[in-house]
Amino acid sequence: MKKRTKSRIALAASAVFLLSAAAMFAFLLYCRQAAHTPPSPDAAHESTVEDGDGFPAVDWDYWQDINPDVIGWVTIPGTTVDSPILQAHGDAPGYYLKHDVYGNYNPAGAIYLDADCEELGLSSRNAVILGHHFWNDKKVAPMGTVADYKDVDFAREHARVLIQTPNTKMTYEARFAQIVNGRERNKRIDFEGESDFRAWYGESRANAAMVLDAETEPEQVISLVTCSYNIWVDNERTVLVTSMRETAKNQAESTQIAPDAS
Repeated sequence: MKKRTKSRIALAASAVFLLSAAAMFAFLLYCRQAAHTPPSPDAAHESTVEDGDGFPAVDWDYWQDINPDVIGWVTIPGTTVDSPILQAHGDAPGYYLKHDVYGNYNPAGAIYLDADCEELGLSSRNAVILGHHFWNDKKVAPMGTVADYKDVDFAREHARVLIQTPNTKMTYEARFAQIVNGRERNKRIDFEGESDFRAWYGESRANAAMVLDAETEPEQVISLVTCSYNIWVDNERTVLVTSMRETAKNQAESTQIAPDAS
């Protein structure tokens, strides 16, 4: 009788283990699938349609119907970064750390614009875009690519960062990358005038781990931020500071897309 009881307990334990393993596998599979965000889902199994500058053709109606927080798209040619940008909100600034573009719980999160930039969006003086570096799997968490910018050769090869919205296409270029302690308050969004911004930019560049451009003095920057594991292993961030390419900046008016008159 005791042998039968032990056998039943062992069988039940095995069944629980198998069900748990199956559930975990299904969840991990979902995380990977949720990270696959083709710009035009109707053409997901075809080559991505791009313009001459490398911007993917984004189906904005589709993505903003999925989630109205989709405000833009970021593409770094030659990497896995080709993803929607979501706007985080002040009432839940960390929501997209653990939720994906579909609004589902996902430890890989989403790529999102910091809640402190909500008022001015991607036009903020320092627009901070964040995303996870998760399991070192850049398909599940493509923003982990930013951690590689500590290497100047990688940065030079992948210097272009393409940012687009429903109305505008902008080409940014990598200027420098910092490695910062995540426990310290080092995020700057707002500045008290031009001199304050210049001082912040100059000091940040002087303390950077990698400098690709030591001359450009931009008027506005976009900072891409992810976790990394170099110095402060348990709580470190790599911050890639980019600014608009001069030629693109001079042609900003011509790159704007006219809103739908309807």
